[in-house]
Amino acid sequence: MKLYYWPKTRAFRALWMLEEMRVPYDFEFVNIRAGAQNDAAFCRVNPMSKLPALEDNGVCVAESGAVLLYLADRYPQTGLGVPFDDPARGRFLQWMFFTGSCLEPAMAERMTGAQSNTVSFGWGDLARVEHAIESALEEGPWLLGDQFSAADILTASTLQIAFMAKLIEPEGVLFDYVERAVAREGYERAAAIDHREAERLALRPHVGAIKTS
Repeated sequence: MKLYYWPKTRAFRALWMLEEMRVPYDFEFVNIRAGAQNDAAFCRVNPMSKLPALEDNGVCVAESGAVLLYLADRYPQTGLGVPFDDPARGRFLQWMFFTGSCLEPAMAERMTGAQSNTVSFGWGDLARVEHAIESALEEGPWLLGDQFSAADILTASTLQIAFMAKLIEPEGVLFDYVERAVAREGYERAAAIDHREAERLALRPHVGAIKTS
């Protein structure tokens, strides 16, 4: 299992997922400071030249939601996904797509000051997105009730960015949700790795693959 990665990027989501799962993986560093994301070899993995991306025995997957969904289905024993025949699968898929199709676009809209069209835009606006997440959390601590899943990794990590960028006030239901998520051991392990690699790569910017576990 190879994770295409650079510290302090969206690749952290996949790193968090892998640390929750406790499965072996290697890093393949993509030095975005040097423009390595535009190299032809990496563009064959992800034509959008973005992180994260994953390679698993010849299978290549890019886009955060797709990477996490692939891992959840690939390792069902970790409990971070929902089986195909489980009635909760539909809601799980909804929340797996929600971050990329609703939360992130609404955040970008507010960040840039773009004019909202709540009828035409699939995400409505950021207020509607916040309300949707808050409503889901009425059923339990996580988006699927009592089950922590890959969808929570996507949503909580993105909300954390929204708080830091001052797009959403760090308070109330959403803040408590993120606090629960980042208190998990999987997050703490991933954050420590991300911090370690950020410090190391500041001194050694040109590196290749490294084994992490």
